[in-house]
Amino acid sequence: MVQLHTENRYREHFFCLAVVTLAYVAGMPSAGGRTLVLAHRGDSTSAPENTLAAIESSAAKADLAEFDVRVSADGKLVLMHDSTVDRTTNGTGLVAGKTLAELQALDAGSWFSPAYAGEPVPTLAEAISESVTSEVEPVVERKAGSAVNYHNEFVQIGIGTTEFRVISFSWSFLNDLNALDPTYNLGALGAGTIDQTVIDTVKSQGADFLDWSHNLISQATVDLVHANDLELVVYTVDDVSRMRQLIDYGVDGITTNRPEILYEIVTYTSEWADLNEDGTLDVSDWLVYNAGRGADFTGLSYSQAHALGDLDFDFDNDLTDFIQFKFLYEQANGIGAFQSLLAIPEPSSVSLTLLGLLTLGMTHRNSASMSRLSLRIPKNRLNCSYRRG
Repeated sequence: MVQLHTENRYREHFFCLAVVTLAYVAGMPSAGGRTLVLAHRGDSTSAPENTLAAIESSAAKADLAEFDVRVSADGKLVLMHDSTVDRTTNGTGLVAGKTLAELQALDAGSWFSPAYAGEPVPTLAEAISESVTSEVEPVVERKAGSAVNYHNEFVQIGIGTTEFRVISFSWSFLNDLNALDPTYNLGALGAGTIDQTVIDTVKSQGADFLDWSHNLISQATVDLVHANDLELVVYTVDDVSRMRQLIDYGVDGITTNRPEILYEIVTYTSEWADLNEDGTLDVSDWLVYNAGRGADFTGLSYSQAHALGDLDFDFDNDLTDFIQFKFLYEQANGIGAFQSLLAIPEPSSVSLTLLGLLTLGMTHRNSASMSRLSLRIPKNRLNCSYRRG
């Protein structure tokens, strides 16, 4: 009887681990195309929005840096989200009421942090140059100005039309820009329901992709857009569970204020388990991780929870995090390297087998494109408790 009970518990533990492992592998980005990360107004969480510092900060955190562009009183294209300079500089008044010289005399950094005191209001040309230097693709959101003004600026800058994107809520602006050069990569900004009428309209205006509020986006929406040979980028997503859901749907890009988190989700390298951030995934990271095993991190920030071993953004350090840590450790140090770390027992010998299957599954995923799989089982539906050894 005792033996039967033990066997049943092992079977249940095996099933729990299988579910976790399959869900984990399914949730990893494929070897092919992945969801792109767009830093909203640059890396606006780490640096003042719409500045060169924000664009520079988005390097290694995002694929693209989005920024807003308006027109000065003397016709120059500059970065600024609002129609006035009041919120993000030490000045007051309309952007359109100030010359470029007056705008560049303003402090666009002190409002964010004293560390950015004196940060200037950049021109479009400077922003594109910084994007190229930082190796992020520029996404130019037109807030004001004519298509001719933008076209002339792009020609003067000398950047190829396939090396950046232009987005706008004014679809007529996109149409005008497309008429000047049909090779521009144009995105139609919008919100609400996407139906065939919307798609037909934006295509008639020369748009290559939709850049849409994420609120009403579903799997059916993504499928409809893709069936019409358009890409779908969504904005502005900072919730991790929604990020994962949209990635599962197959959106082509996500604009976020938390590019570092989204980038880790879509790229997922061994650096994610480098908890002490010393550039090496080694025994010191295991000690950090192991100290937090079984802990609940409710109330902490994402970055604080991650530093204590929460690798899947659910504010705890549980079996799923253990599986991820082991996979990443062996990705960095070789298969079998994790065994040398074990000063305490692993969850079970069965888990070691499944962790091996995880590695094989990841190898297969990196060698062949896998269909998207969404496996969602609430934690409270399975007895998959995880305690420190």
